[in-house]
Amino acid sequence: MIRTRILVAVTFFASPTLAAAQDRPLALVEHVTAPAAEIGAFDYLYDDDKIDLRPDGVMRIAYFDSCIVETFTGGVVKLDKKKEAKISKGGVSNREARPCQTAALALSNEAKEAAAAVKRVSPFDEGEWREISIATTTPRFVWPHEKEAGKTATVSIYLLEADPAELIWQGEAAGNSLVYPEDAPALETGLPYRVAVAIDGKEQNAAVFSIDPDLEMPDGVLTTAVPLGL
Repeated sequence: MIRTRILVAVTFFASPTLAAAQDRPLALVEHVTAPAAEIGAFDYLYDDDKIDLRPDGVMRIAYFDSCIVETFTGGVVKLDKKKEAKISKGGVSNREARPCQTAALALSNEAKEAAAAVKRVSPFDEGEWREISIATTTPRFVWPHEKEAGKTATVSIYLLEADPAELIWQGEAAGNSLVYPEDAPALETGLPYRVAVAIDGKEQNAAVFSIDPDLEMPDGVLTTAVPLGL
């Protein structure tokens, strides 16, 4: 499986229609071409969010809980935690299922099986933390937008195999996502890592993840990214 690793500039998209302080996000934006919508790739979408794609904008989103990917063209999209999304005002949509770990992640049978597939260097209790297993060694870390535009996020990666946890890399992002650099310390297969995002020195979101190159899942935003704040 060939993986393309591209480091992209992180841009903050401030939008009055997307409230990052809401409950758990429902979906992640994979792609969008609709300047008036005021959202960007890797933004989280929440219940009751409305995205105006008129007249001919396109948006593709991945639902965290179902691994469904839906593409919308034109119209107005409204997120609904019961029905996932509805489109109106002349828009159309197309849905497809992709194999992936559900975003309940270690709460789902699929995720537990994926986590168990990693050969542990030391004993690991799945009930102690909820872990995300990914195949790529350069994952993208994604977290909810900060309320105030322009805030810089500090992203820290810790090796949990060490006691106490060892800080192995730290970087900054001017938005809500960051790709682990290829020139950073290599992430090793089977070891548990913790990623934490801090704003103004205060930790906002964190997640535990590991690398399993044998995961048989196609490349996609939910198979190569580590979502925080779920």
